[in-house]
Amino acid sequence: MKRFVILLLLITSQVSAQVSTTKPWAYWWWMGSAVTKDGISQNLKEYAQAGFGGMHIIPIYGVKGEENKFLPFLSQEWLEMLDFTLKEAKKNNLGIDLTLGTGWPFGGKSVSTADAAQAFRVTEHNGQYMLTFAPTNQKVKRAAPGGEGLVLDPFNKAALERYLQTFQDAFGQKDYPVRAFYNDSYEVYGANWTANFFQRFKDLRGYELQQHLDVLAKEKAESQREKLIWGDYNETLSDILRDDFTKTWTGWSKKQGKLTRNEAHGSPANILDLYALADIPESEFFGSKPYDIPLSRIDPDYEEKRFGVPDALVLKLASSVAHVTGKKLVSSETATWLGNHFKVSLSQVKPIIDESFIGGINHIFYHGLPYSPPNEPFPGWLFYASTNFNQQSHFWDYLPELNNYIARCQEKLQNSKPDNDILMYFPIYDLWQSVGNKAKTHAIDVHAIMKDGMLKSAFGDACKTLMANGFSFDFISDLQLKNSQINNKQLVTQGKHAYKAIVVPPVQYIPLATLAYLEKCKKAGISVFFINHLPTTATGFKDWDKHQKLFEQLLPTFSYSVSSDIISSLQTAKIRKEKLSEAGLSFIRKKNINGTLYFVSNLGNQFRQGTIQLAATGRAVRIYDALHQKSGLVSFKRIASDLLEIPITLYGGQSIFIEVLNHKPANEKAFEMKKPGKTIPLKGRWKVDFIKGQPFIPNSFQTDTLQSWENLSDSTAQYFSGTARYHLTFSLDKSEIKNSWIDLGDVREMASVKLNGKDLGKYWSLPFRIPVAADNLSTTNKLEIEVTNLSANRIRYLDKTGVNWKKFYDTNMVDIKYQPFNAAEWKPVTSGLLGPIRLISEQ
Repeated sequence: MKRFVILLLLITSQVSAQVSTTKPWAYWWWMGSAVTKDGISQNLKEYAQAGFGGMHIIPIYGVKGEENKFLPFLSQEWLEMLDFTLKEAKKNNLGIDLTLGTGWPFGGKSVSTADAAQAFRVTEHNGQYMLTFAPTNQKVKRAAPGGEGLVLDPFNKAALERYLQTFQDAFGQKDYPVRAFYNDSYEVYGANWTANFFQRFKDLRGYELQQHLDVLAKEKAESQREKLIWGDYNETLSDILRDDFTKTWTGWSKKQGKLTRNEAHGSPANILDLYALADIPESEFFGSKPYDIPLSRIDPDYEEKRFGVPDALVLKLASSVAHVTGKKLVSSETATWLGNHFKVSLSQVKPIIDESFIGGINHIFYHGLPYSPPNEPFPGWLFYASTNFNQQSHFWDYLPELNNYIARCQEKLQNSKPDNDILMYFPIYDLWQSVGNKAKTHAIDVHAIMKDGMLKSAFGDACKTLMANGFSFDFISDLQLKNSQINNKQLVTQGKHAYKAIVVPPVQYIPLATLAYLEKCKKAGISVFFINHLPTTATGFKDWDKHQKLFEQLLPTFSYSVSSDIISSLQTAKIRKEKLSEAGLSFIRKKNINGTLYFVSNLGNQFRQGTIQLAATGRAVRIYDALHQKSGLVSFKRIASDLLEIPITLYGGQSIFIEVLNHKPANEKAFEMKKPGKTIPLKGRWKVDFIKGQPFIPNSFQTDTLQSWENLSDSTAQYFSGTARYHLTFSLDKSEIKNSWIDLGDVREMASVKLNGKDLGKYWSLPFRIPVAADNLSTTNKLEIEVTNLSANRIRYLDKTGVNWKKFYDTNMVDIKYQPFNAAEWKPVTSGLLGPIRLISEQ
């Protein structure tokens, strides 16, 4: 009995921990740290009720007029508020993460000039070269009161240790039960040196860089000598960031009993190796993205050429590391600048959530949720960058629907393991053999990587080709290859996952040790492919002639490994190819205790209904619709021993889980597979009442034609933000009373639906299609739809009338183009129910 109780307690604690990570978390900005106990208590309670799993505290700049409430960072008052917050969070089953600093990046008042970020300069006089270095003088961005100061030198281990000691001193012997410490994306501008760089370079590369200052003076590497030395310089920066900074920070955090979350991107390093040192590697979904989903839209003011377009490939940089090194959680900063302030709809959020899952993310962090006092009038306290997920958001009442959807998805994704067959070599050395940007570094920036970075290259083309043809892969670094084991013609990585093939994209430079390891893999029976050509050049300036000869001696081993058609080569090697991509569907394939798990999303308009093929084996197939919480078995046809076919219906914007089960469940019901039949337009006289909102309640009206609110005769409707109730009575013949759907068409932006007095639920994502049982239809029907719009028109009114809500320090409020925010210049934003409204019966 005692063993049973212990086991039960263990299971309960595991479930509790699982719940807190499966629910979405959020960046929680403390503006000026002007938080109060009452405000903390009420906010945390409401966050928990809305379906959040946790918050990530980031102290930032404050609100003008609230200075008397500012709590200086790490002061006794601030620490007491942190302690109170942690206790309140525990009451509400919420976890708390914490940035080790304020704003970003690491830095503040404890950082001296000697410990601050440094940059070098090489000057020449009469053929003699001299290197000097000095602080960049960069200050912490968006710093909170008490956190202002210089940015820390990221290449100085002793400086980092002194910085961490300030936190250890502040925390003292008290344990603050924060779950994880966080390091934001690398934004240390211009830093490229540290005081002991010459010595670290000699230790790591084996020669003195002082003898080659003429190379560091170059703006472009042209000769082989110059390229190799720049390669060594860049690799040294990477090694220092890995061993002296990231490893020191994560090791210190572990001693404090905390996990670490790290946004390694932006670093002048092999970011795969930096991600690998954190407990939770974190990526970033920044910006707006067009999808071919019918009725989907993006903010037309988003500057794609400036910021790039987010992509699942970028997310795979972090998730690959989680797969390769065996980490359960991989997170993402999500919905940053998805649209302008007050203009983001949940129907725009869901596709990026689904694509995040496709990219391997399983721990969503919204960006973000500013703390705002409970009684603060609209729009409350706001962070300068969208998207706002707090109580002042127009979609707050619908947010639990999205949060619950994410929780159901992440429960499955977190309790499964990777099932990718291919390792894609990450060709960082080709990048490193050059001078780089103005700071003479190579920042692996997620914003630019798709438009003009590493993924805008033959490497990126290779990745896109594999994805488009249904091959699942993970990226791997040279170090991660070295730490893997060869077993039974497969490469088993640190995370104990076995891969069947290694693909090397078109590269020129590769370390001799890596090429030798690939030869070892090939001789052991692992499929190794070089796309289009073999590498030609070993890396490293020291003893390069000797290493190059050994390098060239290895190349004939791979004479039959060069592939001009990587897809055919992989198929010949019997690497699994999924045909979902050919059908226009996006997917991730994983393994769980039941068999093979697929998350499949239709992010386009190519597929609607039909059969799909899965490269899996099993005895039964289950479909789970996480949005509508429907599950059941579907019939399948075995095409080959490792290929089966199932029917599905999946419209643009929809997603499902498919499980290919090792064992057939007993007595499990079939999944309801419905096909559309006859379409009946629902027309008539609509009665519309505005029931709640601001700044005015427009007059009720009746209409035969659905239109946007700004086109109404009541001029106040153009400023209205809130909810209107639409009433329609429609008739059906008895023959038309069948199980059906009501398709709402274009909804701006969310809808709650009732039919004949029965609540049919809340709808917030595309397609706006509501299932209706036949017994809820009659010859005469009353349809009631409550539609809630964005808050853009309301903020337009505030700016037109000069209301002073933009009262924040630092950058205050900017728009999506990083210009001073002024909604008074906006045109009214389309709002309301636009339709067409249709009843679609089942076949």
